[in-house]
Amino acid sequence: MKLNRSLLALLCSGMLAAAVYAEDAPAPEKKEAPKAEKKEKPKMIRLTLPYSLIESLTPEQKEQINKIHQAALEETKKIKDKEEADSMAVLTAAQKEELEKALEKQKAEKKGAAGDHKKSAASTKPAE
Repeated sequence: MKLNRSLLALLCSGMLAAAVYAEDAPAPEKKEAPKAEKKEKPKMIRLTLPYSLIESLTPEQKEQINKIHQAALEETKKIKDKEEADSMAVLTAAQKEELEKALEKQKAEKKGAAGDHKKSAASTKPAE
């Protein structure tokens, strides 16, 4: 039994060594053929509620509203990032570690709950 394991370990290490030391041939360079210029399609913009309810918006209005929304999202992200950085600066090293563990636990619980939900959804499917 030990001999089989030893041979298996030796074989695996030999394969690993061969893979590490194997020389790769340089990949041939791909030459891209010049493509015919494509006509630009009008960009499909999905607006958020309530603006998506307005059917009479022009493409220009949709684009302006979308730009405003994207800028607002960026500002919101910057504010949240600053809040997190400022809050973390207040915590001690032990509190930061405690927070990290609590967040990992919460993430694991959510993952477990999602798995339980999938299992219960699968068991409640009607038989065909």
